[in-house]
Amino acid sequence: MALPRKKPAQQRYGLKKKAPGLGLRKKLVILGVGFLLVCAALTAVGFLVYKGLSRSDFYQITATNIEGCRRTTKNQILELSGIDVHSNLLAIDLEEVKENIEVHEWVESAEIRREWPNTLTISVRERVPVAIVRLEEGLFYLDQHGVNFAQVLPPEDMDYPVIAGMKRDGWPVSVKDSLLGEALQFIKYAGQGSSILPKQNISELLVDGERELILFLADRPFPIHLGRGNMNSKYHWLARVLYRLYKSKEFAKTAYIKMDYARNKILVGFAGPV
Repeated sequence: MALPRKKPAQQRYGLKKKAPGLGLRKKLVILGVGFLLVCAALTAVGFLVYKGLSRSDFYQITATNIEGCRRTTKNQILELSGIDVHSNLLAIDLEEVKENIEVHEWVESAEIRREWPNTLTISVRERVPVAIVRLEEGLFYLDQHGVNFAQVLPPEDMDYPVIAGMKRDGWPVSVKDSLLGEALQFIKYAGQGSSILPKQNISELLVDGERELILFLADRPFPIHLGRGNMNSKYHWLARVLYRLYKSKEFAKTAYIKMDYARNKILVGFAGPV
């Protein structure tokens, strides 16, 4: 006679079979919660330490080095920075100090460095004017990137080429691809040391809408129609034309020059019979 089979213990006592891996998941959850608690505790301790050090006299700024000032002064930069003898080197916001200094119209960029334990170094890079632009409000310095940044006030240095014909509300979005950019390119070539057409002999560059660029020299202000594009080649060809005019003593009779007269041709007009 066959004996009756016994039911499994889980069925006899109403026990549920444990899902595989349940214990491992619980351990991982416990470890994760513990890790988060440790991180929170360390963060809190670190914050308290930082707060304490940021108020400590040990990191109080005792020296501020300011470099790169030419148009600006060290006192102006220090005032803009907001740093004083009560400032803590650890507590100051370097990005905020940088933004405060770069508000100055002559400052292109600023670099702020901590030198532990008590010194702050500020390196200023100032804008370098290459021309003066004439606007409705007056004359403004212009840098190599086409940024007009500071008004020219007498008796300041005005020994720069003047760019005319520009309007603030019509300022080009991309200076590089505009007539303003071509005017700056021409000035750059003139500043490379040519004795025939130096930058000092450029009186004015007129931006005639979107059509052309017109040059006026300082020693004789007749119009030189540069047209558009290829300023490097036009500069060197113009220097050669001026050299011939100077040498032949026809420069005084010149009424105009057209660099864009025709393909590979330059037209020189004279005021009288030559």
